[in-house]
Amino acid sequence: MSSSAKRALKILTALGESGRPMGVTEIARTLNIAPGTAFRGLDALQRAGLLTRHPSAPRFVLGPAALGLRQSLLSLFRIRDIALPYLRQLASASGETTSLYVRIGWYAARTAVAPGAAEVTSGAILKGAQPLSAEPSGRAILAHLPRNQVARFLKWATARGIVIPPGFERQLAALPARGFASASPPDTGAVAFPIRKSDQAFASVAIEGPGFSGTSLTGERIAECRAIAGAIEALVRVNRDMGRQPFEHIDPDDVVLPS
Repeated sequence: MSSSAKRALKILTALGESGRPMGVTEIARTLNIAPGTAFRGLDALQRAGLLTRHPSAPRFVLGPAALGLRQSLLSLFRIRDIALPYLRQLASASGETTSLYVRIGWYAARTAVAPGAAEVTSGAILKGAQPLSAEPSGRAILAHLPRNQVARFLKWATARGIVIPPGFERQLAALPARGFASASPPDTGAVAFPIRKSDQAFASVAIEGPGFSGTSLTGERIAECRAIAGAIEALVRVNRDMGRQPFEHIDPDDVVLPS
C-alpha cells in the first residue's frame, strides 16, 4: 500500500473515531503531518465521496461513500437489530452511554451506541477497535472464551508488543464468577457484560460513564445492567442467526484493525 493510501486511511479513521467535524489543522495535529499534506489528503477523499465539507464550518465529515460502507459493515452484525432497543432502555435508565461491542478477530469493536443523558454528541458508532485485553468491553468477551483461545490471544498480543499487566490471567479467570468486567481507577467508570452463544462470548454490552465508577458501582445498578444483557443473550440463544459473526471464518491471528 502506498504512503498516500495509508495516510488517507488514517485520515478516515481519525474522522470516524472523532464522531464530529474536523478541520485541516486539527487533522494535521492529530496525525502529526504537515497541514499541506493533510489538505491534499482531505481533498482527495472529498473528490472520492468519502468525505464532505461541513455545511456551516470549514471542517470535514464522513461523506456518503464512507457512510454507505460503514452501514454495510454494521448491517452484517444481526445482533444490532435486537440490541439497540435494549441499549436505549439502559441508557435512559442509567443516564450513561451504553454500547454494543462485537468480537472481530482478537479485537472488540463498538457497533452500536445509545448516548446517555450527559452526552453532548452521539460520538462515533464504529470506533477504533481495541485488543480484547484493553477495555472492559473486550475483557468481558475474552473471559468467556476457552482457555486455549485465551492462550492464543496472549501469544498474539505479546508478539505485537501489547502490554499484558501482571496478574491479568488470574483476574480474567475470576470474571465469569463475577459476571462482568470493570475499569480500574483512575479510568472513567465502565462495566461490561458478556453476550454468549454456546457458552462462548462473541459480544458485550458496556455502560461507560462516571456513574459506574468507585462507590457508584452498586449492586442495584449491576443487577439492572445484567438483566438487560441477559435479555439480549436469551434472544440470541432462541435465534442463533442473531449471533452470526461475519468474520469468524478468518483466523483471528490474521485480523489487523486500526485502533
